[in-house]
Amino acid sequence: MSDGKMALILFDVGFILMLASMVLGPFGVINWAVTTAVAACCLALGAMSIAFEGWDSPQDDNYDENLQEAERNDFNRQ
Repeated sequence: MSDGKMALILFDVGFILMLASMVLGPFGVINWAVTTAVAACCLALGAMSIAFEGWDSPQDDNYDENLQEAERNDFNRQ
C-alpha cells in the first residue's frame, strides 16, 4: 500500500470520527464526542505526517518495477 493511499484511509477514518463527534455533541453525549474528536485529530496528524513524508516520491505506481526492469536491461547489455 502506498503512502498516499494510507494517508487517504487515515484521513477518511478521521473525517468519519469528526462527523460522529459533531453529531454526538449536541445530543449531550459529551464523553464520546470528545473521545472521537481527539481520535480524529490524532488520525489527521498521522495522515499529514505520512503525506508530507511521501511528498517528493514519484507519482507513478509502477516506478519501482520500471526501475528494476531498466536495471535488468542495463545488466543484460553488458
